[in-house]
Amino acid sequence: MPIRSDDPLRKVTLNLYEADCVWMEAEYGHGWTERVRQHIHNEVLMRANRTTVLPTKNRRTLGDLE
Repeated sequence: MPIRSDDPLRKVTLNLYEADCVWMEAEYGHGWTERVRQHIHNEVLMRANRTTVLPTKNRRTLGDLE
């Protein structure tokens, strides 16, 4: 049974390259989509940090402090 996420999830359709999916399945096995989700989340946080000050709960390092 999957572990529940602490943040709400939204199911979306995402077209990925077949070769990329094959590689991720071989590298990460079952649950590789969670790795994709985490990568996208990290990218969003990184880009959001460039343009806005994030709420305290989203700050991850001392460098995030003002």
